[in-house]
Amino acid sequence: MALGFALLIAPNFALGQDAASCFDGTAAVHHALGESPETLPTGVGVFDMPDLGAAGLTVHYARPAGFSSTSPILLVLPGAGRNSGDYRDAWIEAACASGALVAALGYPEEQYDFAAYNMGGTIANLQFDEPGFARVSENATTITLEDADIRFDAVTQRADWIFDDFDRVFEHLVQATASEQDTYDVFGHSAGGQILHRFALFAPQSKARVIIAANAGFYTFPDFSQALPTGLQGTGLTEADLSRAFGARLVVMLGALDNDDAAGGTLLHTPHIDRLQGLGRLDRGQSFFEHARDEAARIETAFHWQIDVIDGVGHDYRAMSAAAAEYLARLAD
Repeated sequence: MALGFALLIAPNFALGQDAASCFDGTAAVHHALGESPETLPTGVGVFDMPDLGAAGLTVHYARPAGFSSTSPILLVLPGAGRNSGDYRDAWIEAACASGALVAALGYPEEQYDFAAYNMGGTIANLQFDEPGFARVSENATTITLEDADIRFDAVTQRADWIFDDFDRVFEHLVQATASEQDTYDVFGHSAGGQILHRFALFAPQSKARVIIAANAGFYTFPDFSQALPTGLQGTGLTEADLSRAFGARLVVMLGALDNDDAAGGTLLHTPHIDRLQGLGRLDRGQSFFEHARDEAARIETAFHWQIDVIDGVGHDYRAMSAAAAEYLARLAD
């Protein structure tokens, strides 16, 4: 990544060592640490946390030499490609410049399908009957079907959702690095953005300080008149939970050019989702935010969510990572 990206860093991401020399010769400092290591050495590396979720997860991390007990910690959720190593690498220069610890979470697709990953485990036994798949560009696909052709079971047991994994990964990182942090920031793009806006709704008691959900494909609205996957009816959540969720710092981050089927990634179309949320990711994110703002006003609670539309960017996780770092930097102003 360019140094210009490295300068767009989070509020406690005070500039430290020269980013260009931070991981000079990355292969030489790469650590394969096995399962749940007790310490996290300086460098880039990977380890497994087999006790999390239904089937465990892999953590790709970057710990620069400038990391200290007061340095910030950032978790990253990748898109549908589950390429957590690539997502970690997109933040390396920012980590080098700031001394921050970055940890990208990899949920294997073989064990975590759309229901378990994108939906955060809030549904199970998902089936699409007679879906229509279309390759609309080199890196973009659409899935089109009728709403009645989506079948699943709602999951109301919190322990079966993946959202608590994030606090547990953070707690492990704190122990393994002797960190004094008690909160973390988290960024997710595409499928990762789907997870994180649901994380804000379903786990408002988490230790997350800032939640940045970027370029999500479709949304679960804070609406008790609609059932999953587009609403909260039957989830066990209450208006008190919703009030607490609206008090969190969720940033709905959208690429201004990510409003077309061909922009990239996989986009789900059904008559209900298209009518309620819009046809493209930009429209859908704006609809979600506006609906949430109106719902907060209806239940007369504080609303701390924000929306940030990034000019000139489409469905690009590296560009959105840079925009997320810039947003975090602005919080210090």
